[in-house]
Amino acid sequence: MTIDIGAGKLLAQEPTCPRDADGRPRVFIEGSGAYLTDPDGRRWIDFDNARGSVILGHGDEEVAEAIARAARGRSGVGTAWSPVLDSLLGQLQEVCGGDVVGLYRTGTAALRSVTCAVRDARERSIILSSGYHGYDPMWHCDEPFAPNQHGVVEFLFDLDVLAEWLSRPEQVAAVVISPDHMHLGERWYTEFTRLTKEADVPVIADEVKVGLRYRAGLSTHLLDPAVWIVAKCLANGSPVAAVGGDAHLLAALEDVSFTSYFEPTALAAATTTLRRMATGQPQQAIRAAGDRFIAHTRAAFAGAGVPIDLAGNGNLFQFVCADDEVQDAFHAASADEGLLFFEGDNQTPSTAFTDEVVEDACGRIDRVCAALAGRFTDRELTEESWYASAWGAMDGLADRPRTREETTAIVERLWED
Repeated sequence: MTIDIGAGKLLAQEPTCPRDADGRPRVFIEGSGAYLTDPDGRRWIDFDNARGSVILGHGDEEVAEAIARAARGRSGVGTAWSPVLDSLLGQLQEVCGGDVVGLYRTGTAALRSVTCAVRDARERSIILSSGYHGYDPMWHCDEPFAPNQHGVVEFLFDLDVLAEWLSRPEQVAAVVISPDHMHLGERWYTEFTRLTKEADVPVIADEVKVGLRYRAGLSTHLLDPAVWIVAKCLANGSPVAAVGGDAHLLAALEDVSFTSYFEPTALAAATTTLRRMATGQPQQAIRAAGDRFIAHTRAAFAGAGVPIDLAGNGNLFQFVCADDEVQDAFHAASADEGLLFFEGDNQTPSTAFTDEVVEDACGRIDRVCAALAGRFTDRELTEESWYASAWGAMDGLADRPRTREETTAIVERLWED
């Protein structure tokens, strides 16, 4: 079946979405649990889940019913304040902490807003940044380790560079990081926290991707952020992002408002999803299912001689391929088997990954490995493989032993990608 996608060039944007080998968006007409159905009736297992936003699976009945009630006007109104808003704010504070809490429609908007608020409160200009923070131009740097026109310095998770900038704390308004738990470990977070606390510079934790994903709350106890942002695991795909933290640092948010602030379907999706995520049970279920898939897949790769490993755990993981050719072949073979992965980035199973779904996924990955067996016997995973994979998932450098000269060489090789 042929689909005319987006009326040619009518769409000004090129939104991130699954695409085929020619760059054309893949089209799906239905989603149920862990499965998506394409126009030909073929069922795919969704490891992408709207880049990790559909944490409870597609068409979750409880969330769908809450949205339907709100859409019928039975759970708040878009015109004004409702008890649902109070409920959501209380839930967020209980789970994530903070003196105050705020709401936005996207993580990108939320992060820009809180960063500007903290900069105003601190009356300092430099923002030290690592990780992906959305499409806003303020985060675009033409070169690493130096301020862009918005005063943002990209330090790429390199603690030596961070320490150099924090030696001049009077210039630094805040450090903004997107925590990663695939390529950064306890040592990195312990040293990061020591450096920022000694410099007395507040940390903004951009937990848009990882907040609520690993546990009921922010992703790790190893950070003590002054300000946090969560989004992707908050509303099962509905457009809600939340911020919270120190009241003084976020004082400027009192001027923030937008037309859809009280939009009832989004608030209903968030309160319903967060009520379940706050128990910690969804995260445990996803971890168990994901870990089972990882263990099976790692053994299948080894048995077939496919030079691919996996980073992370069942809540969020990544395929680490020997090189780009191996990665392209893997994703092509996976597409042939109806496995929908977020190519070159992290995979995010949902609570819909039941035992039956995992068994189905393992059977499909076995066929992927059979298709790739013997094709890449001359390849192996290298340090470069791990750095390239980390760069693709976290927009920065994995925590691996290296000298400053090696850091410079790695960044020069990866920066333009």
